Formats: sequence, C-alpha cells, structure tokens
Amino acid sequence: MIILTICTADNKVKIDVSVKPEQRIRDVLDILNDNGALAITESAEGMSVRSWRQKTYVNPYLTFKQAEIRHGDILTVL
Repeated sequence: MIILTICTADNKVKIDVSVKPEQRIRDVLDILNDNGALAITESAEGMSVRSWRQKTYVNPYLTFKQAEIRHGDILTVL
C-alpha cells in the first residue's frame, strides 16, 4: 500500500489516502470525487495531476506504480 496526499490546486482540500500500487490514478480521483471528498470540475481530458516529489506532471491514466508515485508523495489536481 502507498500512503499519499491528494490536494486541489487551491489547497482548500487535502486528503490522505492509502492506495494499491496497481490502482489507476484517475480511478482513485473519480472515487474521491463521486463520494464528495474532492470537487473536480475538469473533464478527464482536461485534468492535470502534478507530483510534488517528482516535480512534474503525471499521466492520470497510469497506475501509481507506472507513474512511480511513492509513499509520502503529494499529488495536486489542477
């Protein structure tokens, strides 16, 4: 399991989550959004996700393992 923080661009929402490395980033974001934990208004095509540890944007259609997201990372949804 990977424990990381997901936050919005304006830092109004910060969520600590535990995910499996095989899960797709976009699927986790969709679940959080559907449950009201995040307020994502962007469509799938317009969404950007930035990794604090890597200091780069990551493809939300990759799994956490493929995107090399590690324990303690912070993902910002833009």
